Amino acid sequence: MSNARAAETRIDDLETHLAHQEATIQDLSETVGRQWETIDVLKREINRLKDRLSAMEGEIQSAQSDERPPPHY
Repeated sequence: MSNARAAETRIDDLETHLAHQEATIQDLSETVGRQWETIDVLKREINRLKDRLSAMEGEIQSAQSDERPPPHY
């Protein structure tokens, strides 16, 4: 009878432990999902900024080539 009670207690403990692990796994899964969404937003922002920087570099180069050298050259 004592062995049955000990086995039942052990099973209850294992079930409790498993429930906590499942909750932790679910929390981690949600966290990873949110992180991937953030990463995707940041990647798009970086690409947008790269495009703007390239456009600005092109404008600067064309503006510099349009400038005439000073008269003392």
